[in-house]
Amino acid sequence: MQQEQQMKAFIDEENCIGCGKCRRVCPTDAIIGSKHLLHTVLPQFCTACSHCIDTCPTDCITLSTPGDLLSPALELQLTEKKQYRLNPNSLVPPTILFPTQTPPISQAANTITDRKQSILDAIARVKAKKNLAK
Repeated sequence: MQQEQQMKAFIDEENCIGCGKCRRVCPTDAIIGSKHLLHTVLPQFCTACSHCIDTCPTDCITLSTPGDLLSPALELQLTEKKQYRLNPNSLVPPTILFPTQTPPISQAANTITDRKQSILDAIARVKAKKNLAK
């Protein structure tokens, strides 16, 4: 059984200035590279959506590399992966990030006392170092 072929994005290395605009708009993270350096397309992740072509200021991206057609499920998975990478906390309920329970008063008092003592100890160490340096 042959898979259907489609054209994938290709970046012309001679004209790429490394601006990174194509990388930011790619919905599946198919474009890799660092700012001010050459970028390249991973054809196995490219969906041929042409967002990168529309944003490239030097017109160095074309749909010219043959590749296999991505399944809609894989395309959705890659897009969700990018969204999670950009905003990892969007899927975590706020109650996990910011617990509403406060520690018991006795524990809170101990931790405040411990913190104050740690700060006083740090100040004493700094003063001792200054006295030794004189």
